[in-house]
Amino acid sequence: MSRLTEHDLYGTNFSIESVKVIAESIGIGFLADDDAAKELAEDLSYRVKHIIQDAAKFMHHAKRTKLMPSDVDAALKVKSFEPQYGFQASEPLPFRFASGGGRELHFIEEKEVDLNDLLQNVNPKAPLECTLRSHWLCIDGIQPTIPENPPPATKNAQKQESVDPANKKPVKETSGKPTTGKQKLRNVETVQIKQLATHELSVEQQLYYKEITEACVGSDEGRRAEALQSLASDPGLHEMLPRMCTFIIEGVRVNVVQNNLALLIYLMRMVKALLDNQSLYLEKYVSIHIFLFVVLQMLINLYIYTSGLKNIILEVYYDFHYLFGAIL
Repeated sequence: MSRLTEHDLYGTNFSIESVKVIAESIGIGFLADDDAAKELAEDLSYRVKHIIQDAAKFMHHAKRTKLMPSDVDAALKVKSFEPQYGFQASEPLPFRFASGGGRELHFIEEKEVDLNDLLQNVNPKAPLECTLRSHWLCIDGIQPTIPENPPPATKNAQKQESVDPANKKPVKETSGKPTTGKQKLRNVETVQIKQLATHELSVEQQLYYKEITEACVGSDEGRRAEALQSLASDPGLHEMLPRMCTFIIEGVRVNVVQNNLALLIYLMRMVKALLDNQSLYLEKYVSIHIFLFVVLQMLINLYIYTSGLKNIILEVYYDFHYLFGAIL
């Protein structure tokens, strides 16, 4: 077995010259005794080898073949050493090569920084954290005037569009050129007017509408109470609300003529349940004066129908008055 030469052992231990260079870099200008430098070099080599061996264990546990800086940090942490700061980089560091005297050296070129210039520099402001902020798109069907929402049309523009339709946007001809002035009046018959579209209910909504209307005017008091509770608390009745209002209005008109007091009372309870629903706004779907007329019809009919009776139904009569006041 051949003996290891000095060339083979090169790089496995720190040399005396390396220790002197490190001493000069931390402010120790001169090491007079070479024996002291040699002792420091041997101790430094032993400790570095021990740390590298522990780092290699972390590398093997991670099932890697390349030693990473994180492995060295973990080895230092196990030995209760303070971690090394300033050696983390997102990109590879450019090493420079230097040789001389039969030695090779790879080093990182560092620029000297003047502390006075560094202290006089103004630190940039820290960037703001990412935040989320909510705003109202509309409140009770009315869009608030805030920077996040588009600006509303002015009152003058709305007035001109409602009074004089000729002031609206020009209608394009078949040739693609906009018409203005007299041409606009001549081509009125060529303007295509979109027909009113009705929103179709889904099968589930149709079944719900059928069950609710039948339960509200039916003879089963338990089903009627459940249906009224659903009308007063369900937040998803917006699409069915116009049909509910039409059902109530037509039902009142028919039963007023027939003097059917029981069905009028049931329809009145439906109106009260819809008014009690906090998520519904009847004024957006039906004119309030229509409901006022309907409830007033029920009041007059109830008064006429019960005027000849000795035992008037006071509770129902007061419910009609309460409903009339709620609509007002």
